[in-house]
Amino acid sequence: MIELIRIGLVMILTCQGSYFILLILLYGTMMHWYEWGTFPKPSNIFEKTVNFLTALVFGVAYWAGLKVKKQKWFIRPLYLLGYLFIYIILAIITYKLLNSILTYIEMNI
Repeated sequence: MIELIRIGLVMILTCQGSYFILLILLYGTMMHWYEWGTFPKPSNIFEKTVNFLTALVFGVAYWAGLKVKKQKWFIRPLYLLGYLFIYIILAIITYKLLNSILTYIEMNI
């Protein structure tokens, strides 16, 4: 069970990183894809669940894309590379921290 949690965590962190790379390469298409896949004003539990899961898997990269939206087209990838670099560092720290907690739980239970 603990291994499934680790795999899920790695999958989520990897999806965020790959979405960052796709934003750098195909900014307009990927921003529109995220917006098409979510509901602007969710009114029921289904729409809220779809928005939550989409944000869980791709939300950090989309947030970074919104932050650099007003930049010029040739500066935008540089800012996104900076966000990607920071994200990679934070993702590694997050994974190591949660992995140590999961290892502790696995050893003591």
